[in-house]
Amino acid sequence: MTSRNQNLRALVMGAVIQARILESGRTQREVAEAGEIDHATLSRFLNGTRKLPDGDLSVLAWAVGITSRAQRRALVELNRDHDKTTWWINTTTTPFAEAIDTVIRDHTRALALFSPHAIPAELTQPRPHTPTTGQYYIGRSALDRLDPSDPTTQDRLQRLLQLTGSSRIGIRVTSPMVFPHSFQVLTLDTGHTVVKVEILDRALYLEDAEDITRFRRAIDMIDHHSANHAATVAILERVAKPKTGNRITA
Repeated sequence: MTSRNQNLRALVMGAVIQARILESGRTQREVAEAGEIDHATLSRFLNGTRKLPDGDLSVLAWAVGITSRAQRRALVELNRDHDKTTWWINTTTTPFAEAIDTVIRDHTRALALFSPHAIPAELTQPRPHTPTTGQYYIGRSALDRLDPSDPTTQDRLQRLLQLTGSSRIGIRVTSPMVFPHSFQVLTLDTGHTVVKVEILDRALYLEDAEDITRFRRAIDMIDHHSANHAATVAILERVAKPKTGNRITA
């Protein structure tokens, strides 16, 4: 379970630094000595239960090879505001945006994802990639935009149809909703739940209990307006029909 002293952003930041320590081939103790930080303090920082002063974090970042001023400034800003339950990441310009997303994804054990205008890339990547366990709601408009005559599109549709037979992954086609942006409710193995809302090239992370409850209710509403399993398979088969011509068994 999550310690009351743990904070998701602090855990993410600790994981980013921990990855750099592993890449350097040095031990935590060696890095602590290089950064002139008590080893126990560093250990608590890495597991998300201790906040470092800005100066110590900047020195620590340098010690693990983060020499860019912009990157160290980004870490300091994340550290300074790490108690806030609402935070933004620009997926194209924020240093460590990809690393932060990777850490959260690696710790996600289940999700509920709503994607109104695009098929989630996680569902169409080739094997051996396995999507995260959970329920995926795809807007009908995302399918209406597809060109079934395109071979790449057909590959994506075939992958979707294969996944409809998975016991770990639920795929439902949903009608147009009042929610204009993609969002995910993520349940992490750390004990955290976080909502991620994607708006263009920005990701909004919400950890407040009221926000999480509000988006869970939104998922319930979306589920209520979604096609069931059999209807979803039928819809996907009709979209794929110009290429296959035959019914595909999920």
